[in-house]
Amino acid sequence: MSTLDSLRPGQTGTIVDLDGDEAELCRLREMGFLPGAIVEAIGSAPLGDPLAFFVRGSRLALRARDARKVRIATAPAA
Repeated sequence: MSTLDSLRPGQTGTIVDLDGDEAELCRLREMGFLPGAIVEAIGSAPLGDPLAFFVRGSRLALRARDARKVRIATAPAA
């Protein structure tokens, strides 16, 4: 298992769990980062932060430190 910030553009993963305090968890959930959701990495800002993702029909930007709080499962490389 890895964290959301480890995805490279074009890679996908399934959200398994979220870490953080209640306010952080609430914010992530409200944005659509929910266990079971499939997320795709789109890219990042020129300096690498924030990161951009496609999740539940929306494009979202997330700070790298927040992306590290989202645990994901990825499919093995073919």
